[in-house]
Amino acid sequence: MQNPAHPNLTDEALPVENDLTPTPEVLDCAVENDLEGLTAYLFHGESQKVREDAALAIGMMMGESAVEAFIELFSQEDRHLRLAASWGLSAVGAPAVTSLIAALAEGDTPTRTWAAYTLGSIGHSSAESPLAGALEDENPQVRWWAGWALDQILQRQSTCSNC
Repeated sequence: MQNPAHPNLTDEALPVENDLTPTPEVLDCAVENDLEGLTAYLFHGESQKVREDAALAIGMMMGESAVEAFIELFSQEDRHLRLAASWGLSAVGAPAVTSLIAALAEGDTPTRTWAAYTLGSIGHSSAESPLAGALEDENPQVRWWAGWALDQILQRQSTCSNC
């Protein structure tokens, strides 16, 4: 995705439309509650789809107990792993928001960037104020993704009267 106001700000790691059908190997591990197998697919899956599916399954299985481990992956060099971690945190949902807000305030640049993106994906209204603060971040990527995340949250609020 490219920011038209700042054409040099891009992130090729943004997700594209994902096939919602889980990959068979990940589905088998999830049905068997095989956390070790899912973790192996997360780190060594043969495709991004397998890695994302594994992260989603881990997030759904482990819930809040997986949050800190996923956030730590935001500092990894492998952008595909960072994306998969974001998907896992999105599967955890609202219980991940407090830790993501802390990462947005205290993490290194990649962690702050991915925390902003993931907060926008989750869309919880409690992230509004911290994301507004991140609009003043020293890093332009963090600022841009904080703005994107705020837009996502505000769009959800305008379409959901009971949110």
